[in-house]
Amino acid sequence: MSKANTAPIRVALADDHALVRRGLASLLRMSGRFEVIGEAGDGEEVIELLAREPVDLLLLDLSMPRLNGLETLRRLRANGWKRPVLMLSMYGDEQFAAQALAAGARGYLLKHAMDDELFRAIDAVLAGRECVSEAMSEARLVASRADTDVALGEKLTERETEVLRLILAGKSTSALADALGISPHTAVRHRANLMRKLGAHNRVELLRRSAELALTLPSP
Repeated sequence: MSKANTAPIRVALADDHALVRRGLASLLRMSGRFEVIGEAGDGEEVIELLAREPVDLLLLDLSMPRLNGLETLRRLRANGWKRPVLMLSMYGDEQFAAQALAAGARGYLLKHAMDDELFRAIDAVLAGRECVSEAMSEARLVASRADTDVALGEKLTERETEVLRLILAGKSTSALADALGISPHTAVRHRANLMRKLGAHNRVELLRRSAELALTLPSP
């Protein structure tokens, strides 16, 4: 089949920076292979867009307001949306890439490498292969992915979620115990379980791990 008779690949773009979206759209259109059918500036808009428009590929920013890229992807997959996703990010930490792949992305592309790697990454994910930016270490990614699978595999209990919310709000152990009506000893035990499950050793690490795993806490 000639190129003229080949239907364009339908792409949705999600990034909270309009300049990034315009740059991506321009690159895709110049190639002649793609049709940009919609753009979104946050996670909620992504979900609404994909409910209306069938696409072949989603380019999804990791850091967005309202819903970040990881949580957006998890919701899409939970709702049965199966199209390939290429995650875009400024962060070259293998742990972020591992979490994106664990959540259902097929690729993880650093934004500063898009000019050189964008079409290679797109072709890979459309062909069903996983792809990460060349600058990232494959060995460390494998290790990070194993750690991520363990962390995500141990779900927090309802009480642990309540404890985490209070810790992230800055509550001390005694204030946490008072708020939940439990003994300080029980509060310490819940806190220790949280630290173990999230691989944290102090409150700063707990904050970081909660953000990295994109934990969403229900409102009290």
